[in-house]
Amino acid sequence: MTTGFCPESGVPFFELHMLTFWYGVTSFLFAAVLFFPVRKLLLAININRIQAKSKRAVTEEELKILRKKVNVIAAIIAVTFAFFYNKYMMVKFFKP
Repeated sequence: MTTGFCPESGVPFFELHMLTFWYGVTSFLFAAVLFFPVRKLLLAININRIQAKSKRAVTEEELKILRKKVNVIAAIIAVTFAFFYNKYMMVKFFKP
């Protein structure tokens, strides 16, 4: 364990790295929690859009393709939001 100080902020070295580690871990956990409801919401929106446009039910093949697309989009949205939100909270409450 290093007990030196970070010259830029004056925060002890160990605390600075623990805060960085905590930021990464909590951001990924938050993104994992957000992924499932975002995926469900996007899938419902896209299914409704396709059904309204084509005036028929969505087939299993279309649903399979749609799920792959929605998984990627939901992952990008969840990770991006989680990191930005967590950064905002860290700056607000753990300002050195």
